[in-house]
Amino acid sequence: MDVLRSSLTRVRQLIGPPTTRVGWREISISGFAALVGIYAVHTLTAWVAGPLAAVFMVASMGAAAVLLFAVPHGALSQPWPVFGGQAVSAIVGVSAAQWIADPSLAAGVAVGGAIAAMQWLRCVHPPGGATALVAVIGGSAVHDLGYGFVVIPVLANTLIIFVVAVAANYPFPWRRYPIGLAKLDWEPPAPPLSSDHLQAAIRDLNVVVDITPAELDAIARRAITHATQDNSALQVPIGKRYVQAHAGENLTIHKRLERTDEGDAHGHITLNVVSPPDGK
Repeated sequence: MDVLRSSLTRVRQLIGPPTTRVGWREISISGFAALVGIYAVHTLTAWVAGPLAAVFMVASMGAAAVLLFAVPHGALSQPWPVFGGQAVSAIVGVSAAQWIADPSLAAGVAVGGAIAAMQWLRCVHPPGGATALVAVIGGSAVHDLGYGFVVIPVLANTLIIFVVAVAANYPFPWRRYPIGLAKLDWEPPAPPLSSDHLQAAIRDLNVVVDITPAELDAIARRAITHATQDNSALQVPIGKRYVQAHAGENLTIHKRLERTDEGDAHGHITLNVVSPPDGK
């Protein structure tokens, strides 16, 4: 039994953590929004560059739809990666198509160059690789557009799918896009933490988090470390939180209670964690 359990654990590690589990409401929102966005994108591209180019371009926008509608809070789904990644990838792809005669080499340079450019500009957006590739293999309809391909259909399609993403996600405060518009009940993590706690928190948020529980655990623990090293005051509402502080040999804790006119049940506890002047 132990061997079987160990084998199953290893298999789960290899196939990845189940952090993409969401409810039917999320699935319905994502699916319907993607339907509207891709319909608009295909219509525009077919009108500008023809049906064949539309087939290729929709492949890129389909990948973008997964990010904007299924992972609206992901780092790669935010506006700068979306617009910057698509634009720079299109520029690299058109340049490779015009300057390199060998289609295979041009395709490799387009995708490799797009990845490097996106990393350099900090706007990594996976669908950008497909956009760069379309600029090379999209045929004469795409090649004839030259650098106009960057504006229409690439940026025009990107704007369409971006607007649809903002509109489709806005009615739902917990999944508004971009993430700056979301209203999430985030609170600082408090030790002790475990991977189970973090995965439970992900399930409570009901959003896709493109990061492993181990990395989340490491980030949370580093954040706690930085917080305990911060000498600034920490205010905690009375009656809503319980604070327990342990002072080691090198730390002293000063606690001050601030009361309000509304009674003893309100106010804040201010904690200052400082090192003694002599370092002892």
